[in-house]
Amino acid sequence: MIFALALILVTALLGGWQLDRAEYKKALTARIAERMQAPPLIQAGDALDFKPNEWRHVIAYGEYSADWTVYLQNRQHNDQPGFWVLTPLHIVGSQTYIMVMRGWVPRNFDAIDLLPKVKTPRKITQVDGRLAPAPSQWFSFAPDPPGAVIRQNIELTQFAKYHNIKMLPYVIQEMGVEKDGLVRSWPQPDVGMYTNYGYAFQWYSMTALGLGLTIYFLGKRVRDRSRTLRHKELHS
Repeated sequence: MIFALALILVTALLGGWQLDRAEYKKALTARIAERMQAPPLIQAGDALDFKPNEWRHVIAYGEYSADWTVYLQNRQHNDQPGFWVLTPLHIVGSQTYIMVMRGWVPRNFDAIDLLPKVKTPRKITQVDGRLAPAPSQWFSFAPDPPGAVIRQNIELTQFAKYHNIKMLPYVIQEMGVEKDGLVRSWPQPDVGMYTNYGYAFQWYSMTALGLGLTIYFLGKRVRDRSRTLRHKELHS
């Protein structure tokens, strides 16, 4: 009985903790929405304070290093596989680069090693987008070679070291008009709020199940004891 009550208490506490996490992330989602509506930041050569400005509108001026463009494979748009195209931008007036997630392009599966044609400006240009974390690391059976063009993942520190450049630890997701053949329909930031709601539901369901079973077996024990006492009285 003590074990059952302890289990009920633990599952209830875990459910409450997950619910608190969901509410925190709900508030975070609201703050992200506010940031997206805030006036744009200007990305110069020095790093911005990323955490309080994550997903905020940002503008950078620089020149693309088109020869260092990479293609992250197995990215989908409307259930069609393709690439995310990333090109480092040399920020004007500095020695600093920032990786720009420029958009999505479909893959040619008749020639899977053929790179899609992407128009890249060859002069100083304005990049309009939002501050975002580096692309998450997907599962891969083997690490990508440092200089790979078509790749599964990209690690910014490794990329900067390979090219001997200074690179900021976050990226710009380019937004705006599609004028270079790339699709810029990025997924909305997901902080995992609904995952926490799901976990809370599971824990509270276990709490309810444990409580129901405890009540059932406790009642059964009382009924069995009552029948035993009546049986003894009838035969005494």
